[in-house]
Amino acid sequence: GKFGNVIAVTRPTADPRLPNDPDWPGRHDLIFSGRMTEAYLSAQWKWARLFYGQMDRNWGPQGVYGIPLSSWAYPRPEIGFELGSDKIRLTAQAADLLDERDTTGAPVHRYWFAHRLSVRASERLSLAVWETYILGGPEQTFAGRVRNPLALLILSDQYGLSANGNLMVGSDVSWHAGRRVTLQGQLAVDDISYQKIPGGHVPNRYAFTVAGFGPLGSSLSWRALYTQASTLAFHTNSPWENFADQGVGLGRGFPDNDQLSGFVTIPVGTRWLVTPEVTYLRQGAARLTDSWPPDSVLAKLPQVLSGTVARTLRAAVQVSGAAGPCQLSADLGFDHVVNAGNVAGRNYTRFEGRLLVTLGLSRGGSIQ
Repeated sequence: GKFGNVIAVTRPTADPRLPNDPDWPGRHDLIFSGRMTEAYLSAQWKWARLFYGQMDRNWGPQGVYGIPLSSWAYPRPEIGFELGSDKIRLTAQAADLLDERDTTGAPVHRYWFAHRLSVRASERLSLAVWETYILGGPEQTFAGRVRNPLALLILSDQYGLSANGNLMVGSDVSWHAGRRVTLQGQLAVDDISYQKIPGGHVPNRYAFTVAGFGPLGSSLSWRALYTQASTLAFHTNSPWENFADQGVGLGRGFPDNDQLSGFVTIPVGTRWLVTPEVTYLRQGAARLTDSWPPDSVLAKLPQVLSGTVARTLRAAVQVSGAAGPCQLSADLGFDHVVNAGNVAGRNYTRFEGRLLVTLGLSRGGSIQ
């Protein structure tokens, strides 16, 4: 088992009023919340592993939040298993998501399931295919055929007995192309739509990432990535079937954007790394919590970067390392933002910094 650190966080609110409104509920009350990022039990054997609890996970290329699953999400208890070896492995996970309420006040039950088959085809090539599924409804139960880790959900959901859920399928690839270059990619398809509506058609829902990394000289390393999520990615016409929990994405936190980033990592001493970064991010006006647009709006939506596009150019440096039982991670940089909050003409340049200090204590040994 393992217990992780508790982090104080601020919770987003949908309240449209501003903090200087005397009736704003946060004006007179200071509210703190926290989360346990890792707390789980695990049993492991040569070919199998069982676990229950919560932990940070990331499916996809390193250095960017995975599309189907990442540490962006709130921690949630999961039950799952892994079967296989380093050459071929099947992973399956399932969890209850937080209940929602419909317009009548009735509870809406929501469930999440994901499974992934990874294969190391050679010493230089690794492949994976996966499916992740959201099931929700006022009287919904976690149907048996949905949580079968050996079944292809795309057959039962799209072409067979529909379970009235939202399915996303995808694949990952990692290829060691040469002595100094490793290439990675991830493609996710939520819906390739052929549905025509008056004035156009429903935009496709997808996301992808391409990335590369490798050594640079004798001691440095480099990493670069480009990622994109379509305007309607991760949500659908049923609000209970969005790939989100409590309004926060299970993998990516935002649709309707793209990002280009480059990094160079420089070792300092034996315990510290310094990583300069340059990132260019474009964010369209769509959000994961938006209601599904009517047909008159759908017909005019672009595949990506809708509405007034916010643009951010970030120059930063990351520092990470350890001193005794303390691990430190810092991210310091300047952001130049154009059309901030997707409001035309709202521009600013500001300094942003984050600091995380983790104190780790452990004790190992066999259980007598």
